[in-house]
Amino acid sequence: MLTKTITAFFCLFLLAALTPYGSERVSADHFLAYTTEIFDYNQDVVAVRLKYPEVTGPNRQYRSVNEQIRKSMMTIRFPGKATNQVFGKTKDLVQGVRRFIMRNDFKGYEFSSVADVMHNAKGIFTVKILNYEMPYGAANGSNSIVYLNFDIETGKRLGISGCFSDDRRKELVNLGKEFFIKKVKADNMFDFLDGQFLESFYLPENFAVTERGVEFVYQQYEIGPRSLGMPAFTIPHGEMRDLMDKECVLRQHLYR
Repeated sequence: MLTKTITAFFCLFLLAALTPYGSERVSADHFLAYTTEIFDYNQDVVAVRLKYPEVTGPNRQYRSVNEQIRKSMMTIRFPGKATNQVFGKTKDLVQGVRRFIMRNDFKGYEFSSVADVMHNAKGIFTVKILNYEMPYGAANGSNSIVYLNFDIETGKRLGISGCFSDDRRKELVNLGKEFFIKKVKADNMFDFLDGQFLESFYLPENFAVTERGVEFVYQQYEIGPRSLGMPAFTIPHGEMRDLMDKECVLRQHLYR
């Protein structure tokens, strides 16, 4: 009997030892533990500030989440550039800013990217990134908002565009228009809207999972003048649930 017990224990130990490090899957109900990292640089008319969550843990999906957050934050949309520039390290970002102001004769440059966790439950980790860029000497700075939604089990980005059939997509757009108009009227911003936008209303791809529902946001100047800002509105979960296809990963997490 003792021999069988020892043999069984040894087999269990061997099985655990052979399991690849960091290969275990995270429970769908598990939230992600994270710390807040800050990078501040302010020298010689270059000001760079980064604040972002760093997910803790050895798993591959954790590293993937951290890499995607940092990549999005260290993307600069230099004015006048046809494409964005992505930097892998903070020192490269600072040097990139220096090269830009020297080539374009700016007096300096301010870049800020602040990421906050909006949702951390039901297998979904959502981050809101608020970016601000201001070349010294320009009339105005530029703002942008980026939402990142991650599947905690895999570390992959969650999309929403493929979650609806054609008919349901039309219903979603009409529903979104109703909630959008209510929101801008409540904020006293309706008069700033471009009239043509309401005639050809569309939902932005930029979305975030929140406790109340799914939030959508438009970028600066996307649907109106600067004074309109970056309007956001939310479609409640109760409205979204019935429209989403059952095969949609986002729906499987939210409404299981």
